[in-house]
Amino acid sequence: MTYTDERVATEMGRVLLALYRAGMQVRVWPDAMSGRAGARIVAGPSAKKRASAPKSTTGEGDSPLAAIYAAVERFNERSGAIVVAID
Repeated sequence: MTYTDERVATEMGRVLLALYRAGMQVRVWPDAMSGRAGARIVAGPSAKKRASAPKSTTGEGDSPLAAIYAAVERFNERSGAIVVAID
């Protein structure tokens, strides 16, 4: 495993843990025909108990991590969240 692979795996773990803590479930699948990946974020059992349960969102990307990020961005746009990137 290269350094880049380790960094991608670490970042994916952080994203999945944050979504899990928020009560969300993430489903990721590869698309072998196009060489891309897809992801769907859905409300988990604890999030469904809330009065305003969030709807599911999907995203596509070149890798599973890119697909998850695309789904999170779309989820934020739907909820009206203002997200500021910190470098």
